[in-house]
Amino acid sequence: MLKLSDLTLRPDLQLGPMLVSPSRRLVEGPGGHTHLEPLIMQVFLLLLEGGGKVVTRNELFDQCWGGVIVGDDSLNRAILKIRRTGGHVAPGLFEIETIPRTGYRLTGQILQHLSNAPADDPEATVESSLSRRALIGGGAAAAAVAGAGGYWWLTQRPNPRFDAVMARGREAFRDGSVQDRPSIVSEGPKQIYEEAVRLNPKSAEAWGVLAYLRASTFRDGEVQETGLRVSQAEDAINRALALNPKEPNAMVAMLMLKGPMLDWASRDRALRDALAIDPRNFPAMYELMPLLQAAGLTRESWSWNERILEQAPLDKAHLVMRAMKLWILGKIADSDRVIERVRGLWPSYEFAFGVRLMLLTLTGRPQAALAMIDGAPANYRSPGLDFWRVAATSLESRTPQAVEATRAMCREAAQKSPWRVNNAVMTLCALGQVDDAFELTSGYLLSRGKAVSKNTTDPRALNDWNRRLTPWLFTPPASVMRADPRFLHICDDFGISAYWRARDVRPDYQVYV
Repeated sequence: MLKLSDLTLRPDLQLGPMLVSPSRRLVEGPGGHTHLEPLIMQVFLLLLEGGGKVVTRNELFDQCWGGVIVGDDSLNRAILKIRRTGGHVAPGLFEIETIPRTGYRLTGQILQHLSNAPADDPEATVESSLSRRALIGGGAAAAAVAGAGGYWWLTQRPNPRFDAVMARGREAFRDGSVQDRPSIVSEGPKQIYEEAVRLNPKSAEAWGVLAYLRASTFRDGEVQETGLRVSQAEDAINRALALNPKEPNAMVAMLMLKGPMLDWASRDRALRDALAIDPRNFPAMYELMPLLQAAGLTRESWSWNERILEQAPLDKAHLVMRAMKLWILGKIADSDRVIERVRGLWPSYEFAFGVRLMLLTLTGRPQAALAMIDGAPANYRSPGLDFWRVAATSLESRTPQAVEATRAMCREAAQKSPWRVNNAVMTLCALGQVDDAFELTSGYLLSRGKAVSKNTTDPRALNDWNRRLTPWLFTPPASVMRADPRFLHICDDFGISAYWRARDVRPDYQVYV
């Protein structure tokens, strides 16, 4: 066990631009300095001793906590703190890779200073300026590194401002703020990466992430702006791929622009190709996870959502998605705990509010949903409030008048705001109005029947993005549709069945009964 008292005996370590002082629990670099809690410093030292090899979670618990049983949150918090420290004091020097269900390992340029890095690691060097012996107790070797590290920083890292900007961008993925739609469209992460490409126009990664963020914006823009937004995304994609033909973020951005031009299986393969290049790539996981859910592969989708949360444990959007998946998997009590915790942490987060309202309405608790609507903040103007008030009232009373009012509301939504068909179909299914549910689904997904949208001004009615998000077809209320022979015809015509065949898989509802 690495004892807290041992920290005072450890020599200072100069790792390129970063100084690690265990005795002072200090990490210092060109971006500033941070004092770490003793346990977090212990975890950091063990990862450094690993030198790029995987350090298992059990090893970390045994060495730092002495085998005392503690929750996973303690280790997750330590890893998050180390990641943030590196991004702050020495941006770009190292990353911590999560090995699912196993442990963690250091990656990045820091491995040039650790002699025990795996020989097959492309980022490791045969000769290193820091040995394992120095890491454990060799003060002379650590002192020798200081001079070499300073020279390395001056000659190989000429733009610390660019590194700091990129670190801020990566942090936006880790804390989930990149998922906030207004920040993508206007302020925030997109502007961070626009600054990054100005500082270093030769960075394929910066152009690639900017391409992804630009490709995301045209989904929500005004119709007259769509052409400009696509052009801007294409420009960033071309710049990234010219610098690195396999830049994964640009590959995902290109896939997003192609949209319906690719079938489901081709989209799946392209996303997995990007993940083969970078297994931790957020944009690829952001796209693959909902694609799997839209095809009714909830359990596989769950695993990708959890991979995102391993790297970004406070990503509130994917915490909400965790709650939704628990509901789909039949774990309502667990779903309640997750969504309520998210609302407690972020009380003004409208996505969490809306999902909680939906879950109450569709899990037999319409009175609680109505109470939640009545208690909504005065400045909460989401159109979902009016929709769910009508739906909850109808599910509570079940009177013919209330059901008819809900049917009319759902038909109107399908024509004026087609992207709201998901809630309309689930509500109709909960009311037993299966024919109406099929009519809206066919109109929305296949442009057939009376429920085809007539709204040509809403970009969400024109692009394919929302039509590809069909998880609502595989929710508990829609089980009445899945039991109907018409459901497989919808899947055939929309391409979902072809995807199942191409991957030789079956949706969860056919496997888990």
